[in-house]
Amino acid sequence: MPGSLSNAVLPDSALTGGTMPTDSILEKLTVNRAEGHFEDRFTKVHVFEVFGGPNNFAALIYMCRLNLDLDGASNSYGYNNPNSSAQNNLKPLESWHTGRKGVSTATSQKVGLGNACGDPGDGTKGWKNFLSGDRNFYWAGIKAVTREQARSLGLSIDDRAELEAGRGGRGKKGQPPLLPAGSGYFPVVNQNTGYYISGTSVSSDGSLSAYDPNRYLDSSVVPYAVWANNWAHVNVLGKRVRQGDFGLAVNPATGASTGYVYGDSGTQDKVGESSQKLHAALRNPNGLVTFIAFPDSGHGTVLGKHPEMRIRIKVLSDMSKLGANAAKLAERLAMGRELTPPDAGTCLEHPRLCRSYMSAFAAWSNNG
Repeated sequence: MPGSLSNAVLPDSALTGGTMPTDSILEKLTVNRAEGHFEDRFTKVHVFEVFGGPNNFAALIYMCRLNLDLDGASNSYGYNNPNSSAQNNLKPLESWHTGRKGVSTATSQKVGLGNACGDPGDGTKGWKNFLSGDRNFYWAGIKAVTREQARSLGLSIDDRAELEAGRGGRGKKGQPPLLPAGSGYFPVVNQNTGYYISGTSVSSDGSLSAYDPNRYLDSSVVPYAVWANNWAHVNVLGKRVRQGDFGLAVNPATGASTGYVYGDSGTQDKVGESSQKLHAALRNPNGLVTFIAFPDSGHGTVLGKHPEMRIRIKVLSDMSKLGANAAKLAERLAMGRELTPPDAGTCLEHPRLCRSYMSAFAAWSNNG
């Protein structure tokens, strides 16, 4: 549903009864519905191209509900092992109904491991196969190697039979049979903590080994969103959202906001899956969150050390391009997840939401 924002752009004073600038002062932004299929946990999500203005602002914007991604944290996954002194009394973040009556620690931890299981590509679910004792899955959220690789690389693995993945990755049509029992893939154990090493597809230090936990983005430290494969087919002015690109997330209910990076992958069309740090920065919202993604804003899948600082610098740069059009974009976003054209209402009808957006924009603009 194409549309365009009016040339007349509301300044902060318009929210409190001030006067509006004339049309000649500002150039308009354009808003178009983008192609492509996306969903959050509950429903279909529409993505909008937003571009224009004197500073060539360009973004892809969508609203969705959040889902938690814990990959990369030092204690995401674990499974107590009576045969290993390092793997005792673990409390992994990925667990199931911990402490509920009738749920043992082993059951809680093992069900949590199901979230790290990849689907084999034959129509079955990896987590279901894993929990039923079928080796027809691969480890996706956990670093895993064969026994031979572990010996060669000097790694510690948890090679209990119940943890063996019969595949090294997602299979395709005509895929080979499962690896023989005992020659499959087992989780790599961080001997300093006893937890399994969990990674993200974007790294902070690409010079480190793939089995060094310091290589990856920590979900508890770095605000990141999970990149969906379908982003490869959506663009604004020829620019696409890629892994390692940046954006701004806003909780319209409170005005809380955070810069973020597309720091992990593994889904075809799901949006809203994001790190602990992003959830915490937005005060753990239950309602819709607005994502303003800046295509081609990154430089690949290696961010460098202290990625949270790089996020702030990049988002400040892109948000500043919005300039005086910030108020009109706030008005448009206040209309809801369909970005209803502004002739359907004004900020005077949604003053609280408009103020929330304007507060967030001011915090992320060199003009503020």
